Order: sequence, then structure tokens, then C-alpha cells
Amino acid sequence: MKINFAILLFIFFPLMLQASQQAEKRAFASLIFENDTFFRDDGLYSNGLFLNWGYNHVAALDDQNLPAWIAYLANKTHLTGNTNNNYSISYGFGQQLQTATDISLEELVEEDAPYVGLLAWEVSLLAYDEQMSDEVGLILGAVGPIAGGEFVQSMVHSVLAGREPQGWDNQISNELVFRLQTRRIWRAYQSDFAGAEFDLLTGLDGGVGNLRSDLSTGIGVRFGQRLTESFSSATVFPVQKFNGLNNTPYGWYLFLNASASYVANDIFINGNTFQDSHSVDLIHPQATVSVGFMANIYNFSILYTLLYATDEYQGQAEDSRFGSIAITYHF
Repeated sequence: MKINFAILLFIFFPLMLQASQQAEKRAFASLIFENDTFFRDDGLYSNGLFLNWGYNHVAALDDQNLPAWIAYLANKTHLTGNTNNNYSISYGFGQQLQTATDISLEELVEEDAPYVGLLAWEVSLLAYDEQMSDEVGLILGAVGPIAGGEFVQSMVHSVLAGREPQGWDNQISNELVFRLQTRRIWRAYQSDFAGAEFDLLTGLDGGVGNLRSDLSTGIGVRFGQRLTESFSSATVFPVQKFNGLNNTPYGWYLFLNASASYVANDIFINGNTFQDSHSVDLIHPQATVSVGFMANIYNFSILYTLLYATDEYQGQAEDSRFGSIAITYHF
């Protein structure tokens, strides 16, 4: 596992280095932690840890700000068509883990979700103004033992004196994965309210790949201060990942989001694409609700989210719910 992890870092480190060199004064870095222990659970989606870095207020999506191959792809998208847009570029690297509902069982439980570890890298390109934001992203990664899920969960549970996970021998096999995704958020309404600000956001989101293919729509409300400055980093979808928050000192808001999706495929539920593995029957229509707050303090931004989702597969015995905390530093 250590050798495979080193290979992945060797592949992606040059892109990480280029981003940090080009970021200059607009750079940011984020650490995002997701876990079901926010709800005192320990099954299904169990853990996520992500590192983001990038920069905001970029003049253009060209090879002066991006690796040449990403700049080439960016210019084939709709993001570069409006000369009034501002741009943001972010990169991310992280791991997600999913386990069975009862991690103490060593034998395979056919009706339970598969054990899955995902190790992934993402690039996200954002074009925005004060009323609309467009995002295009690419995720590349791998699932299976190469992702190191068993090692990480066993280590964390050992440190926290938690139950030792026993079912990782049943995880899905190694497979390279990808997802190409796009998203649009509209700021449909804004108003002053009770000495602060209120706005209403709507959005569309879609993606395709063997990692996950889906189409979603969502709506969200925010209440706080300096909402215009933070709009480009807001979302109506479940959890904000791989996207830095704009630095708006002393800005804050509370939010409530709801979204509905049609999921065509999900490797966390369907198992491996090209070979047999443990899987369960995917429920295609799904919905999520999330609530939380964001606060900027000097050069730091803090984003806290609690999420509840409807069942993802037939016969699901435990609710899908977890929490997320993201801490961003603006250089």
C-alpha cells in the first residue's frame, strides 16, 4: 500500500507544486474532514479527508495559470466565453471510506453496502460574477486496496480506541476511476433582513464517469453578512469540497440546502465496473438536506456542515448522515 500511495503522490505532486508557485497573493489552502461520528454513527460513509489548494481572482484560464493540458481542456468549455467573469482555480487530493453498517463482522453481509476506499485528485475551475457561477471539474483516482482504506481506518480506530474494523477483506477490487462534472449556481434573490442579509440560491449539477454519474437540482437559503463577496464559494449541494472560500474578513452566514438527484451509477453502491465484486441495488432517485454555517476570521475561513440523505440502496438499514468541517487559510 505504501508503494502505491507513493506512486500516486509522484504523479500528482508536480501539479500541486505548480499551483503553489502560481498562487501568489490570492492563494488559499484548505483541510476538510468528514465523518459519521458527528452523528455518533460508524457505518456506511465513514470518513473523508481532503487537502485543497489554489487561488482566487484569476485573470484567465490559460497556460500562465494552469498546466498546459488543463488550460487546453478549459478553453474547450463554456467557462471562457464571458470576458466579465472572474476565475478561481483549485486542486484537491483526498480519501473517502465506506464500510458496512456493522464493522465488527468479518464475513460478507450481502445486503449491506460494499467496503470501498477511494483515493482521488481533483481540479476545479470556476467562472463567476455577483449573480451566477459556473464550475467544471475533473476527478481522477482509484478505488480498492490501492486506496489504503483498511490501513487508515484501522490506524484511526487504534488511536481513538474504537472498534477494530474486520470486514475490509470484502472490499471491492482495484479500479481506476474518473468523473467529469459541471455545476451552475444562480443567486435568484437577495435582500436585507433583520440587520443582516438574506439570499436565495438555485442550482444544477451533473457528472459522468465510472466513479459516479448523476444529475441534480438544488435550492438553498443563506442568512448573514457580506453574502455578495462570498457568493462564488456558496453551493446548494450537499458538501463543499475542493473549493476555497473567498477571503471576506468578518463575513459569516447560516445556510440550509436541499437537493434532489437521479443517480445512474455509483461505484460505492454498484461495486466494480469491469469485474465482479460485492454490490447492492442502487436507488436512482435520491435527496439530501444540509445545514451549517460559514465564518471568516482574519485570514481563516471555517465551514461546518451536517448532512442527511435518503437511502442510497435497497434494504438500507442505517441512515446516510455525516458531518463536515473545513478550515481554509488565505495567504
